[in-house]
Amino acid sequence: MKYVIRTMYLLYILLLLIPRPGYSSDSPITLRVGICEARPFCFTDTDGTPRGLYPDLINHIAAQEQWDITFIYGTWEQGLERLQKEEIDLITAIAFSPERSLTMDFNQESVFEEWGQVFIKQGSPIRSIQNLEGKRVAVTAKDISGINFQKTAKKLGITCHIKEYPSSTAVFASVREGKVDAGVATQLNGLYRSHGPSLVPSPIQFSPFSIAFAAKKGLQGDTLSTIDRYLTQWKNQTDSFYDQCITHWTGLTAYEKTVTQRWPLLAVVIIAMVSAMLFYLNRALKLTVTNRTRELEYQKKLYKDLVESANSIVLRMDKYGRVLFLNRFGLELFGYTREEIYGRNVLGTIISPEAARALHINNLDNETFDLLESHALIENENTCKDGRTVYIQWSNRAITDDLGRFQEILSIGIDISQRRQLETSLYQAQKMEAIGTLAGGIAHDFNNILTVIFGYTELAQLHLNTPKKVKEALEQITQGGLRAKELVSQILTFSRKTEPEKQSLQPLLIIKETVKLLRPSLPSTIDIESIIQSKSLIHADPTQIHQVIMNLCTNAYHAMETTGGTLRVSLTDVCIDAPISDAPYAPGEYILLEVSDTGCGIDQRHLAHIFDPYFTTKEKGKGTGLGLSVVHAIVKEHHGHISVHSQPGVGTTFKIHVPRLHQKNGPALSSPDQGQPGGANETILVVDDEKKITDSLSDLLCLHGYATRTFTDGARALACFKEAPDTFDLVLTDVTMPGMTGMELIREITAIRPGLPALLFSGYSTPPDDFLTDLGNTDYLQKPMDTGTLLEKIRAQLIRDTAEPDAAPEAP
Repeated sequence: MKYVIRTMYLLYILLLLIPRPGYSSDSPITLRVGICEARPFCFTDTDGTPRGLYPDLINHIAAQEQWDITFIYGTWEQGLERLQKEEIDLITAIAFSPERSLTMDFNQESVFEEWGQVFIKQGSPIRSIQNLEGKRVAVTAKDISGINFQKTAKKLGITCHIKEYPSSTAVFASVREGKVDAGVATQLNGLYRSHGPSLVPSPIQFSPFSIAFAAKKGLQGDTLSTIDRYLTQWKNQTDSFYDQCITHWTGLTAYEKTVTQRWPLLAVVIIAMVSAMLFYLNRALKLTVTNRTRELEYQKKLYKDLVESANSIVLRMDKYGRVLFLNRFGLELFGYTREEIYGRNVLGTIISPEAARALHINNLDNETFDLLESHALIENENTCKDGRTVYIQWSNRAITDDLGRFQEILSIGIDISQRRQLETSLYQAQKMEAIGTLAGGIAHDFNNILTVIFGYTELAQLHLNTPKKVKEALEQITQGGLRAKELVSQILTFSRKTEPEKQSLQPLLIIKETVKLLRPSLPSTIDIESIIQSKSLIHADPTQIHQVIMNLCTNAYHAMETTGGTLRVSLTDVCIDAPISDAPYAPGEYILLEVSDTGCGIDQRHLAHIFDPYFTTKEKGKGTGLGLSVVHAIVKEHHGHISVHSQPGVGTTFKIHVPRLHQKNGPALSSPDQGQPGGANETILVVDDEKKITDSLSDLLCLHGYATRTFTDGARALACFKEAPDTFDLVLTDVTMPGMTGMELIREITAIRPGLPALLFSGYSTPPDDFLTDLGNTDYLQKPMDTGTLLEKIRAQLIRDTAEPDAAPEAP
């Protein structure tokens, strides 16, 4: 027995000498706790000492756990921002909400149950929430009471003018000073501050909620669990420290705030209950947790470094489209800082209103952002902070919670601006190739037109004594000129390097125009069949559709160049009711364009590569291999699908499906006025580097009641104008001239005499839209122009000039 007593005594001494975990060599945990002015939950005394329910509770727990607490004071909004920036570890007196749980962790045991309440000045007639219709209501920025009030008012159809303030103190001050009609706060905070005659609680109460401690998501789980342990223990005891704090800070009684050191008693209990085996097991477990924590921290740093160093945009936004995260590459590309972009909606920042309309996105901050299947992989135009435009290819994925509910959107973006520029150059190069193919047909058409003009000119000269014959010949010459004008217009439209501009159009008109342009270029051994059964509209760029038809027809011509055959072009309406396995388009209404030939066909081993850039089976000099790759890109750009079927020795058929627009009845066209408006002896300055053009224009204008001064040099015309600027009523000038261009001349003249009407005309160069807009009273005509159009434009400019002074008189 004595031996047993001695053994127990030695074991007791040994346990006393063993260092205890958490109280000896380990450094205390340092916690930065954010507080704001929210009496009686937290506030600071005049000397800056933190006071209130939350400081007392956390100080008591810290004394037991040997935590080092630092309180950081600020507004409620500052506290939320500091928590996300990891400038504080805990925030106090915060209500749980599903939205906040996405970025924060909360302790499970609530500290206090609260209500939202509306507070008013004494004597105010406001007795129900309906009385707040059209009233000014103050709320604390990002406070749960203000958020719940706005939701409640919206559900009841009540419209209030919400004014946000940084703190509840500012809210109550604005009510007292009459800047607002009412203020929203938590019930206890409001009752604590509404003592006195000037501010009283109203009967309007709403939305109960729990308040607790919170930390940034994933960072303070152990700390929150410790707080929960203390709160649970206190709530199960009678007259606990928690009960004393609640009683004191709700104003019922006072208590002595002292923290008793429990170390001696706790040491005795530990020595009595803990054995050496459990102690070493605890040490091993702590080592495992430490190693695992370090591993997780390393993985987190590795992931952050990977995302931040990626050469792609990594964007995370909530279901309302507000930015939650944007990596360094995205910030540098769009030109924003984290403070400028975080929390803002992508609409109006990186997505312009025009791009949003094109993507059918029109949501506001309080509406859910719908991630459609068609938006999973998109290319669209995005706007930088400095106004620059970049093209981004986005891969978008919805992020859901454990219940499968849509919460966030993860978007990965690649800058494809340079690729788009190369594609534009590729399209232009391919159009020039097609123009080369058509050169023979174009020359043939021009020769036919010139033959008609020369022939009827000679006939007119032979019948000078027969006015009727002369008139008939001149009419034929005019028709020939109009045909030449139409042909030049087609060539310019097709070859001009412009950005795609989609509009509603009928593809049948482009097909007829293309076939007409192509027919003279084909040998007589090739027949063309056009079967046009659709008059439907599509949303497309006319130049690109022209290019698609021209490329397919040119390929068909090359396939039948030696053997001859039939080129068939058809346009029909189709309706697809169910998905087709080999076609990636949805059911709906489409136009179907088919281009087929009876040529040599395409070998099956080449079919998989025919849309690849620079792939061609033609002889050297017959093509660059760009045609079908450009066709494929254009069709995809128009949300369409292209397929090909070919059999060697039989022929090839290309099928293109493009979504159809619903027909819209346009306004009825009025009959044109057959009369040609004349002048009232106004003086027109006519400038063109071709003397024959200035002479003909001068004669024509003089015959219709105008006086003219003509010049073939812009500088001489400007010198004449400077001598007597008030004697001219309108300037008519060519765009492209040697020396001073027409646009430079107009700028110089309008600088001397602002608002002077002007008309620019050209056979090729079109002035920029912003040039015409900036000058205001300037219009444009395409050469060659008929007399009626010219006279109408001149008269319209002169009439507008006389009307503008009355419409917009000068300021005194």
